Amino acid sequence: MKGPSLVFHLAVLQMGLAGALLIAFSASAILLSARTLERQEGTFLSRTATDLSAALAHEWAEERDLGRAAEVVLQEDAPTGLQVEILDEQMRQVRSTSRLATRRPAREMRSVRAHVGRGAWIVVSVSTRPRRVAIATLSLVLILVGLPLFSVAAVLSRVLAQRMLRPLRRMAAESTRASESGVIAPLGRPDDPSELRQLAGAFNILLSRLDRMLQGERLFTQDAAHELRTPLTVVSGEIEFALSRLGPTDAQRTGLEHAADQVRTMSELVEALLLLRQSNPVVPEARSEFVPVNLSDLVRDAVADMLVRAPVRACDVSLAATDETLVAGQATLLTSALRNLLGNALKFTVPGQAVRVTVCATEGQARVTVEDAGKGVRVEDRGRIFDPFYRDAETRATHEGFGLGLAILRRVARAHGGEVELEDSELGGARFEVRLPAWKPSAASS
Repeated sequence: MKGPSLVFHLAVLQMGLAGALLIAFSASAILLSARTLERQEGTFLSRTATDLSAALAHEWAEERDLGRAAEVVLQEDAPTGLQVEILDEQMRQVRSTSRLATRRPAREMRSVRAHVGRGAWIVVSVSTRPRRVAIATLSLVLILVGLPLFSVAAVLSRVLAQRMLRPLRRMAAESTRASESGVIAPLGRPDDPSELRQLAGAFNILLSRLDRMLQGERLFTQDAAHELRTPLTVVSGEIEFALSRLGPTDAQRTGLEHAADQVRTMSELVEALLLLRQSNPVVPEARSEFVPVNLSDLVRDAVADMLVRAPVRACDVSLAATDETLVAGQATLLTSALRNLLGNALKFTVPGQAVRVTVCATEGQARVTVEDAGKGVRVEDRGRIFDPFYRDAETRATHEGFGLGLAILRRVARAHGGEVELEDSELGGARFEVRLPAWKPSAASS
């Protein structure tokens, strides 16, 4: 399962930060606004109650009657929008600006009392609904403004994350090109951020060491194989000469024949190692030196050669090939790879089990399909069957070989820009399909 990308993680982190800032700002704005309105409301009520108590005391001194003084004060000095009650010393209502029917519940009102020195109380009340409506309106405005801002922040976060990670994507593309071309080039640029320059420097040191190790391993294998050719040829010739001097009943003949078989096996291993090194991925520029090769002819020749070596399998092998299936490549490498594939199919089947070979060209690709009616390849072995020298326990016990045939096949296919796939065959065994880019005369001439 593919995990989220680093761009996604950075974008989510930035969006989370932007969301937290928006929430913190909105909550702070709402809280400060509510506290400010509440404070102003309390200050206004206290000032109004104080002013009305002073006015009532003055009128009471003139009228000498609390009821008439209260009525004058409510008519002349009571502010609009406030509920004012004047109570006597025993907290009984004397006058009020609101009727009983229009009074709001106590939970929706805020009241402040002020004492009048002559023996009365003034209660000034105001509805908290305007303040609650203002806070609700502010909350709605912040939500309506915050959602578009958060959307913009989300888009900008992804854009910024992609821009910040652009050097990493470039380094990944450079690494991919290096793996495809086989040429290791330094990663990174001088204008990259310092952290990426450090990462690129570490990778460059690692790649340089790996390149030296791979070059040394290639040269060692190639030199060793070349050096082994001559002594193996000499030993093989000496054994053949010794066998020619012995009679059919000589006791030494059996040992020499066994030694000849072992030398022949060693020679085949050396040739396979050389071919494995020659089939390493080709640099794209070197592919321009490929020539058109008729894949159908190569397959027909390989099948004929296999049947000469195993004539008893002639009735088992069927071939269906177009007259001409052209690919760009090296005929020697392709012939060796196809022979390995066909030899593998004959090795893992017995006489009477069918082997079907097909060559065709579709959608700009040349396809060679080899399928058989053998036991097939176990699912747990398919991931490693193309690895050099890999053979499962059953194969090592029942069949000779080195486990290089399929490795050579895949390397040759990839060196020619193609690929090999393994599937189950309708015949009951394995189905190998080699896909190679078809030859394009226009591209070759240009």
